[in-house]
Amino acid sequence: MNLLIGVDLGTTGCKAVVYDEAGTVLGESYLELDLITLSDVMIEQSPDAWWEAMVRAVGLALAAAHADREAVRGIAISSQGIAFVLLDAQDRPLGNAISWLDGRATVECARILARYSARSLFQITGKRAAPFYVLPKLLWVRAQQPEVWRRARRLLMAHDYLVYRLCGERVTDHSLAGGTLLYDLHRQDWSQELLDAFDIPADLLPPVCWAGTRVGTLRPEAAAALGLTTAVVVAVGGQDQKCAALGAGLVAGTASVSLGTASAVVQLLDRPATDPQLRIPTFAFVQPACWVLEGVVATAAGCLRWYRDTLAPGASYADLDAEAAGAPPGSDGLYFYPHLSGASSPHWLSAGRGALHGLSLATSRSHLTRALMEGVAFQIRENLAITEEIGGPVAQVILFGGGARSGLWRAIIGDVLARPVVWPRTMETASGGAAMLAGTGSGVFATLDEARGRMLAPLGRREPDAAVVALYVQHYERYRRVEAALLSLASEHP
Repeated sequence: MNLLIGVDLGTTGCKAVVYDEAGTVLGESYLELDLITLSDVMIEQSPDAWWEAMVRAVGLALAAAHADREAVRGIAISSQGIAFVLLDAQDRPLGNAISWLDGRATVECARILARYSARSLFQITGKRAAPFYVLPKLLWVRAQQPEVWRRARRLLMAHDYLVYRLCGERVTDHSLAGGTLLYDLHRQDWSQELLDAFDIPADLLPPVCWAGTRVGTLRPEAAAALGLTTAVVVAVGGQDQKCAALGAGLVAGTASVSLGTASAVVQLLDRPATDPQLRIPTFAFVQPACWVLEGVVATAAGCLRWYRDTLAPGASYADLDAEAAGAPPGSDGLYFYPHLSGASSPHWLSAGRGALHGLSLATSRSHLTRALMEGVAFQIRENLAITEEIGGPVAQVILFGGGARSGLWRAIIGDVLARPVVWPRTMETASGGAAMLAGTGSGVFATLDEARGRMLAPLGRREPDAAVVALYVQHYERYRRVEAALLSLASEHP
């Protein structure tokens, strides 16, 4: 029996899962990771902590699987996007990694936009100029930490750093490169135009390889740390949302929606189409000649956690589900706007704030809980309407992530979207996508399509309720009108 390891290095935790080639989970583990918060905008992470968490998580997952370690054929990593560390000439980190959450480079974003119009930049990269991307942070390092910049010889994102520690090769993948603001969507490579415009040395960046490519095998020291043989193949992985969409079964004519702390609304494209109104970013996907539109609800299941911790202490998520089921669709006109960290796509208004509209003396906690779930669903609908406008119609939506364990939330989303929803047997699909890539790179599977066919299990499915769909059509229109007023007010008084 061939075994594969998928690692999912998130922002605040690292998960490792051992799979057989039929996609069965044999053992898994999860370890938390700390953020280093230097200020309200400066957020970093230790690259050594990435490595240590991965090593421990893989060891625990192998132990839980009672696995024959010599049967492990490959390993690949699904990673948080665009956090990066600079290395010196001896490949030693020049300090902490800068997290993708870090917002220090606002002045540098203005400098970028002084050189490129927002539209021109978007046409090349599929992105707006925003401080969480790599380019503005590199410009910040050059201006504010000149000695670090002088000594920097390599830039590696989190995935790239772990691959380097595993096998000694420096590579990245297209889905990660696409989040740097230095990647040309159309050429599918680093943009020499942008590198020249901002005087970024091309050799600072790692080569871009397709996910699932064999990079090498485990170095002896890495094999010893993991308790594996040096024959284990290291394959190129990808950005976590893209790996998760792969592991959930994203194909043409569908969309995937992750219900994690944030929600990503992802639709597959066969061309590098970009939104002419700059509302939804475009990324390269984890396979050749494929791109994705990716809308973001910045606080999705994160809203539910905030709500539980502040307004329903002691309640379990199952308790909240049961409460919300007691309120009618539309929550009697109570609307929740989940902009707890600013309004993300398609609004892109950092001054936007969360809100509850329609409170009355008749409002119960059941109304509050259901309104929160509906508010996230309405945001998903708003993003999906735009991705369909660009990428064509979607027949069904694949749900995954922690929030998708809720049968009620799945039903609400399906009825708000007025289409079938399906869900995989395991909601944590990023490690599964990474394992598919490990299987492809190690030769367990001849192609990524074979990996999908052998590792993906049948999906659960729910059809929309026509009567509830009709109710939500009315509520959605009212919801949008109120939101327009709230965001207009926020833009006037940031």
